[in-house]
Amino acid sequence: HHTEAPSPSLLPPSALPLDVLNNAVAGFSTVEELIRYLEPDRWQLDLEDLYRPTWQLLGKAYIHGRKSRVVDLNLLKEEVRLYSCTPRNFSVSLREELKRTDTIFWPLCLLVKRCGGNCACCHQSCNECQCVPTKVTKKYHEVLQLKPRIGVRGLHKSLTDVPLEHHEECDCVCKGNTEG
Repeated sequence: HHTEAPSPSLLPPSALPLDVLNNAVAGFSTVEELIRYLEPDRWQLDLEDLYRPTWQLLGKAYIHGRKSRVVDLNLLKEEVRLYSCTPRNFSVSLREELKRTDTIFWPLCLLVKRCGGNCACCHQSCNECQCVPTKVTKKYHEVLQLKPRIGVRGLHKSLTDVPLEHHEECDCVCKGNTEG
């Protein structure tokens, strides 16, 4: 007669192996969500306890005053999200981007959204993560195109729409993992 270990979903979060719990915790964007997950029955009490100033246990970063520490932690979490792997403005050279050496575009460069930032808090279980696009769109930009005229001096000028790739969403994935 042997008893099976309870499935991880039936265990309270605090009983999960630390790496499993770490991955679960990584998905929350606010302290409230996190505490609610850890203590579904008494999360409000726990949250109050967490932010009740206890003079002997004050964190080094705690600033006395009206500022709520819950807001500070949520802000820190949000700042990390904003500056980690996210779409951000990059300037691209149109000639390089469009692989067109036969023409000149003006402006020479345009801003596009491309994935950037680091993946230090990547919650994939791998040695190295990279920031990759998970949602890509093509957007058209109207630019001035200058092409040499064949057999005639001067340039042919025209307004033209050029398609550029924009990254709408990004995520950290294991390096070498081509999925996504």
